[in-house]
Amino acid sequence: MNRMRVIDIIGTKTAISPRAGLLAYEYIATEVKNKHAISVSFEGIQDLTSAFCNAFIGKLYMNFDTDSLNALLQINGIDSEVWQSKIATAIMLGSSEHARTNHNISLGDILRD
Repeated sequence: MNRMRVIDIIGTKTAISPRAGLLAYEYIATEVKNKHAISVSFEGIQDLTSAFCNAFIGKLYMNFDTDSLNALLQINGIDSEVWQSKIATAIMLGSSEHARTNHNISLGDILRD
């Protein structure tokens, strides 16, 4: 199994921008396409946003079969419950079109108020 740290993929300790999330996505997507098992560690990351998680992890779950992805991808090095929640939400939104639709509707309602 290949092991990679997010910090080494994106070149910074702050995983906050969607652009950085897409860098991580491209790296991991290549490994998954080639059927390589990979362990991704968030060790050393000092800040993590939902935008990063959605562009990285959510997009993986949108573009790959959930069962296959779960068999190939391990995510570790997450010390914060808040970060675990952001990653879980990205997985849920990425793997469920229904959840994405409801999420977008809710955001639209908030922005209109």
